[in-house]
Amino acid sequence: MGKVSSEDEVHSKLDDFSYTTLQLGVWRLLLHKDSDSGDLLGFEFSSIFSSLWATLTELYTGFPIVWRFVQEMYHLAPGLFPLLWTLRLSISLESTILLYASSRLLRSVEMAFSEGRPNVAAILQAVIIRVICIVVVSIMCWARDRIQPILRTRVRDHFEEYILREQLRLDLPTSNDKNNKLEVRAHGAFYNIECLGEVLEQSFQLISQIIFTMYQPSGGITLTGLSLVAPFLASQLQKSMWDRAYVAYASNIHYLRIRALRLFASKKYREELISANIKLWIVAEYRKAREELGDISDRHPANIDKYERTPAPEILSRLSTDLPMFYWAASIVMQPGNFSISSFAILQQHAEQLRSTIGGLIYAFSEFSECISSIREFYRLEKIENKVIDGVEVYPNSNCSTESGMGFEFRNVSFAYPGAKSKYNAIKNVSLKIPAGHLVVIVGHNGSGKSTLIKLMNRLYDVDAGEILVDGLPIKNYRLADLRNAQALLAQDHTLYPLSLAENIGLGNVEHINDIEMVLQAVDSGDASDVITKLKDGLQTMLDPVQTAEGNRLDKEKHTKLQSILENLEQKAEVSGGEKQRLVAARTFMRFLSGSIRFATADEPSSALDPKAEHRLFQRLRESRGGKTLIFVTHRFGHLTKHADLVICMRDGEVAESGTHRELMARGGEYAELYAIQAQAYEDI
Repeated sequence: MGKVSSEDEVHSKLDDFSYTTLQLGVWRLLLHKDSDSGDLLGFEFSSIFSSLWATLTELYTGFPIVWRFVQEMYHLAPGLFPLLWTLRLSISLESTILLYASSRLLRSVEMAFSEGRPNVAAILQAVIIRVICIVVVSIMCWARDRIQPILRTRVRDHFEEYILREQLRLDLPTSNDKNNKLEVRAHGAFYNIECLGEVLEQSFQLISQIIFTMYQPSGGITLTGLSLVAPFLASQLQKSMWDRAYVAYASNIHYLRIRALRLFASKKYREELISANIKLWIVAEYRKAREELGDISDRHPANIDKYERTPAPEILSRLSTDLPMFYWAASIVMQPGNFSISSFAILQQHAEQLRSTIGGLIYAFSEFSECISSIREFYRLEKIENKVIDGVEVYPNSNCSTESGMGFEFRNVSFAYPGAKSKYNAIKNVSLKIPAGHLVVIVGHNGSGKSTLIKLMNRLYDVDAGEILVDGLPIKNYRLADLRNAQALLAQDHTLYPLSLAENIGLGNVEHINDIEMVLQAVDSGDASDVITKLKDGLQTMLDPVQTAEGNRLDKEKHTKLQSILENLEQKAEVSGGEKQRLVAARTFMRFLSGSIRFATADEPSSALDPKAEHRLFQRLRESRGGKTLIFVTHRFGHLTKHADLVICMRDGEVAESGTHRELMARGGEYAELYAIQAQAYEDI
């Protein structure tokens, strides 16, 4: 195995957390110390029992969650699930029944040779038992294979809906938390059922084989004990890196260099690569890095570890499989009269089956231990609590809210994005008031905190310090659903959903999603009519349809027609960035038509629009205002701020100044400087 290193300064602190480092080829591994082996053979005998105890403990503690899982599966198909498990358990008896039939046949044949005449009835009976077993098991397998796809689909659909529901429940900071990343997928849920079935199946099969052993004339019990040795040893001796807890990453600089240079062949860099004429340099650097790397292996760490081991574990493991053979040889030498050729053959065959069953059971238990973790992961999702806690006050509040518009007050608000690498807050000690029904423009350099203010007003995040009031009450007091129903957010990074354009726009007002006249009105307000008209399927167009089409063994020369059909299936409809922004704007106007919007924000919604289209969008937003509180965040603000009731100029997360356009220009401060820079572009040179 690779040499354990304790000299690396970067990882020297890992020892304090029970980790150690290991270099395998180009890979640096961080291994949990419990995963290390201190024996030349790669294991310690005590680890067999500790591993078994850990597995049994896992099964015991995991029983409640497994029982819940089984009950859910049962209710999905109350008839089919018991039938499937009955079939699987019955099928597991096949090997024992066939072994029983073979033993009767062998003994009958042996008696025929020794007595000189065959027992036709006994031979025929053994053959009939075997034939009936094969026919019945084949029918059971046929039935099992028809039931499983139905159950697999039901289980997958059940957990897909469950995962979708729970993921949609999470708020923005909670869903962005890496600790809340889901490690399982719905299609893997049925595998957990199969794991449980495999444990029961292998256990049932082992019990039947032990019962068969007990009725053997001699050597059966001893044989069973000896057959246990090989699979238990193999489960420990043949453990690999796949069975250990570790973190691996490439630490070889030459390997990393090679990986980086390979990326130049992708389409991402094609245009610049050709125009810069650097392909010869890339090839030369690649060859140089390849020579520096030499024969250091870049295979998976588990594969490198496997081939660097000593042969001792393999020798011991293979010898243990012959323990029954050694027992038979010793028994025949010591008591030759107690064994016959038929009993020898039967016990040998039985030993192989026992070894296979026990090995399968050990593997099934280890897999089921992983399945318990998988089941826990499924149900962990429903236990995740949102970081943005829902309030109890309805909105609008008849005691505080005006007839239209939404008023805001920031009181010494500070905020930093969770997990942000910057040592500074995105918002620092911000205090300001935005009266209900005002038209507000927020300006400032990139990273000054403009968009963060909008997100806090939409309560996508909660503040770290200070307080935000909405219509005189803390924003945290209101029910989130009520607040969201009264707000409309139009942002540059908003995307189109993987649905038809009609649904994309209609989702701005879910109650009227199928009202085509209202959708067309929103399309017109968003200046997106020409975008819809140029598309062949109009409002029914899906810009980015779900991809399901695939080809199999298609030859571009032999199957040109099929290749052409495949290439034209599920094609994306290409629209420009500006056209997408107009479609998203149409969805916002659809939201306006709900009649419940009191606060609307436009956060750089026109970054891809030409000046004329941008002016039309802003004008229509102002015309649709209708008493709403309307906030614009934009870098091109010259034609907006003159209409604004309030201009807020941000700098480094703080409010540099605020007031009307005239007031701020008269002060000659930050805003006046930004305005002058924009005005210079239109002055005569």
